[in-house]
Amino acid sequence: MLNISGALFALRSEIFESMRVKSGFFWGLIFTCTFFSCTKEDAIVDQREEDHSGEQKPDIAYNVNAAIMLDLVNEVRAKGCTCGATVMPAVPVLAWNKLLAKAAYDHSNDMKTNDYFSHTGGGSTTPGDRIRAAGYQWRAYGENIALGQTTEQVVMNSWLNSEGHCKNIMNKNFKDMGAGRSGNYWTQVFGAK
Repeated sequence: MLNISGALFALRSEIFESMRVKSGFFWGLIFTCTFFSCTKEDAIVDQREEDHSGEQKPDIAYNVNAAIMLDLVNEVRAKGCTCGATVMPAVPVLAWNKLLAKAAYDHSNDMKTNDYFSHTGGGSTTPGDRIRAAGYQWRAYGENIALGQTTEQVVMNSWLNSEGHCKNIMNKNFKDMGAGRSGNYWTQVFGAK
């Protein structure tokens, strides 16, 4: 009986040691997956540098994190990118404009409220009509719309994967931008005075 009891104790000790090693491996794996599994496309990472220009970047404007949206747009513009089959060179960065953001939000809210998805707004308004009504006297404008995306990063990825939307983002004639969201209706507006 003593030999069986000793053998059971040795087996139990071996199983416990094996579990302790496996448990350590398990928690190490969980730690690694939790902290090192995301890629840039999966998560929004706020890597903004302090702005010394004197212009304030609002964090949340019209249900959009304006600083993140502007940084995402300007990062692409500064590097250049390929829109569909067209290689777009780097272009100057844009400034956030609260009038364009208001025009964008108003269009997103109108689409959500009236259950439609179009660049033509209520009363047959065009993006140019809406931008001017918000108080921005444009000489050039562009508009991107999207439906269903949940974050600034996700909607930007969608626009960059669409040739026309991407070309709006990369248009060298634009100087300002704003964006607005109502529910998951997004509008991004570009302009130049």
